[in-house]
Amino acid sequence: MSSGISSFGFSCELNDETVKIYTIEHGIVELKNTGDLELGVWYDIWENSLEARDEYENKRCEVWEEDGEVFAKVLAIGPNNFFLPPEIHKKYKYAVWNPFLKYLDDGDNLFKDKVRGDDVVEIVVKYAPWKNGNFKIVELIEEAPFEGSSYCRLTPWTLEFMGLTMKEAAFPRPNNPCVKKDRVPPSDDVQMGLCIKASYRNVAFRQETGGSTEYCSYLFNPVLGLTRWMPKETASVQHENPEANKLSLGQVEDDPLKVEHRIGKWYTYSLNANKKGNRYSAVHKTTAKNVTEFQNPPKVTRVVDGEVEIETSFLFDYDMFETSENRQNKTEQRFPGLSKDAHFWDHNLGRVEIYPNISMEIIQAVENHREGLDPTESELLMNEAIVVSVTAVVLRNFMRNFENYPNNGIFVAKTLDTICYLNGGKVIYQR
Repeated sequence: MSSGISSFGFSCELNDETVKIYTIEHGIVELKNTGDLELGVWYDIWENSLEARDEYENKRCEVWEEDGEVFAKVLAIGPNNFFLPPEIHKKYKYAVWNPFLKYLDDGDNLFKDKVRGDDVVEIVVKYAPWKNGNFKIVELIEEAPFEGSSYCRLTPWTLEFMGLTMKEAAFPRPNNPCVKKDRVPPSDDVQMGLCIKASYRNVAFRQETGGSTEYCSYLFNPVLGLTRWMPKETASVQHENPEANKLSLGQVEDDPLKVEHRIGKWYTYSLNANKKGNRYSAVHKTTAKNVTEFQNPPKVTRVVDGEVEIETSFLFDYDMFETSENRQNKTEQRFPGLSKDAHFWDHNLGRVEIYPNISMEIIQAVENHREGLDPTESELLMNEAIVVSVTAVVLRNFMRNFENYPNNGIFVAKTLDTICYLNGGKVIYQR
């Protein structure tokens, strides 16, 4: 275990020289036995030392020692294979999962023979390392109540299915205002979006028109697209929809000169139609009203040099970057053949572009990792889902791209941050 790592977990194995602690972040961590350690006890770990957690109770993972073995009572779930596509069904058939202990050994078929897919069941496991994990199922207790068990349902097969179907889920419908750009939704419809520009050229500005403002803020929502926001005063506002009020803070920052008070924040809002007729697009004939800061942002943002940065991720797929023929070329010959249309979809950001320089960086990181694997590891991990995390920013020509949305996005991957396996989270690359 390298210094600098801090975590917590419980002791699983103990001898005169070492102790093995199971942690959610790092799996099994082996440390020197200080002589005063016990099995089945929770410990705080930092650098190369550990300390018992007094009176620590984790009801989601009850741990104890019995006759020299370590047991835990947890909730577990298996896949409903009828609702999974064949490639995911095949990969996760008979898998049993707990968010803390990860994959569980069902070698005695206790779970497979008695539990339906997607049912959450309380079980007892014991520490018994196997090829895909560290714990074996020894007893089924009872089906868990739905309330309080939802944390078990975000499983590896669910995440992989979501990743594979993200485009279908996030791609806008033909009648969405971001596609049918002259359509204005009802004024009482409340949406949530991100302020991507605090002071930018107002596309509807007319110098000869009194009261027209040369600059405004812009909000983006993957359904509405771009919306102009003309903040005039700091006020407590109320939506006609009472549910929207519960999600809002009720105050907006007024001063358009204070960019940091607006840009990069998430807001709820509805649209106010200022012009009629199909000759105007929605971004020209509407502005945001009842704008209130969102209480629980869906993504963390940061503002760097006046630019919004958002971390987002997608599943790695060679075909989104290049053809199989281009993949056979040498590195220096591959770059010209990389797709100029590479992109992925995000529920909050819509279409995110990936330019060839980032595509090449992603490909090389994955291939360098795979070249370093031994043959057994390579075969085992070849079909494992890989998650790529990038920092996305707003394109400089976002307004022009929006005219052709969703065929072009307004966000682009600026930097490659992390690449890891979906299962277990093992890091392949980190910036």
